[in-house]
Amino acid sequence: MNPSGDPVLTRWAADCAEHLLTQFPDFADHSAEAAIASARAWADGTASADDCREAAFTAHMSARELSEAGYRAAASCVRTAANAAASCDDATLAETAADYAIEAISLNSAPCELSSAVPTERRWQWTQLPEPQRSALFEAEPPEASAASCAI
Repeated sequence: MNPSGDPVLTRWAADCAEHLLTQFPDFADHSAEAAIASARAWADGTASADDCREAAFTAHMSARELSEAGYRAAASCVRTAANAAASCDDATLAETAADYAIEAISLNSAPCELSSAVPTERRWQWTQLPEPQRSALFEAEPPEASAASCAI
């Protein structure tokens, strides 16, 4: 099977996954880290699509286990990384990776944080994507986020 992904989008998806994992400092998943590394290596031309497929499969299995154990936000983090790696075969999976990142942020945010956390993450994703690819994935520039409305 010949990969039909876009190295620019695969690298961007890996960036989204890595950025997301930094927002979950108490969570570590080696399969997610391996998927990010393989996605970057494929985008750089130093890894094969088979390496990405294997890393994506392993990460998807880890995500399934996390989800079944009730760790839905963590599972979405790992799915972000898995889809970044899998995007070497299908460029649309880069966008899927970004959407899983939004899901993870949503699941891990208090209701009063959603109006800030989700738009902040989407805007970050948009700023990281090279300008020529933005119109393919985003209908418009995401607006600046409002401040969280949590009261202490």
